[in-house]
Amino acid sequence: MRAVSVVILTLLAVVASAGASGPWVDMDNCPICKNVSSVDGLMENMTWEHHLTATGVMTVSTVKPKFQKQFEGAKARMKETLGKVVKGEAIEVCGYCTSLAALLKTGAKAENVMTVASDIMVVSSTDEATIAKIHDHAQKTIDFLKISHKGHDH
Repeated sequence: MRAVSVVILTLLAVVASAGASGPWVDMDNCPICKNVSSVDGLMENMTWEHHLTATGVMTVSTVKPKFQKQFEGAKARMKETLGKVVKGEAIEVCGYCTSLAALLKTGAKAENVMTVASDIMVVSSTDEATIAKIHDHAQKTIDFLKISHKGHDH
């Protein structure tokens, strides 16, 4: 249960900055991220991990079965808004979502794989420069998660 608590704190944290543009992840104000935080009980019943791969990043979201339907709804709304940002609509989003949209605009590919217990998103490319950008995005997220976990016993 401590891992769940840490995820909650991680997702709620808005202190880690992405530079002058604002917080890296902003679960309260980002119109993409708040699709998760606005669903009662969802954040407390899921985890969010990032793992570097040779060609990009693998993001793993694990949701308890009784919250799967709520997660799927939140994910659909997130994808819809992210799609608008990728198409150029001026929507103010957090650093993570701004970065992800920029990666997709420049040719990174995003694939979702659903397993029994997880939703896995793989963002990848065959272009070395794009892979470097994906790795930078992923490392900022990994660092954000580490900072958010600092001082927690888990």
